[in-house]
Amino acid sequence: MRLLLDTHTVIWYIRDDLRLPELVRQTIKDDSNDVYVSIISLWEISIKFRKGKLDLDRSLVKVACLLRSKGFRFLTVRMNHVVRLDTLGFHHKDPFDRMLIAQSLAGGFVLVSCDEVFDHYGIRRLW
Repeated sequence: MRLLLDTHTVIWYIRDDLRLPELVRQTIKDDSNDVYVSIISLWEISIKFRKGKLDLDRSLVKVACLLRSKGFRFLTVRMNHVVRLDTLGFHHKDPFDRMLIAQSLAGGFVLVSCDEVFDHYGIRRLW
């Protein structure tokens, strides 16, 4: 399975946060799955950290290195993602989440998120 992690999933995973269900954690750890983190999520983490809305015990570079060391792949923004974004309805107004939805749809990913609003877009969502 090709998994794309929502930003809160990334944060909760690296913090070992109990809000991340064990089944989701095990699915992410399962070597038979390809796990992706969008550059959009790293951008969102950086902005939230700089605004004081997110407390991180490591720099963004260290977060990226940690994710890479766990075998996660980084997903860049491509033109087909932007084109797909342009076709989305406005069920969700958060620009970061909208891009993750577009990337998920364009790339055939299963989006790992607890955000049920994503379901309005017909994505495959785990959790």
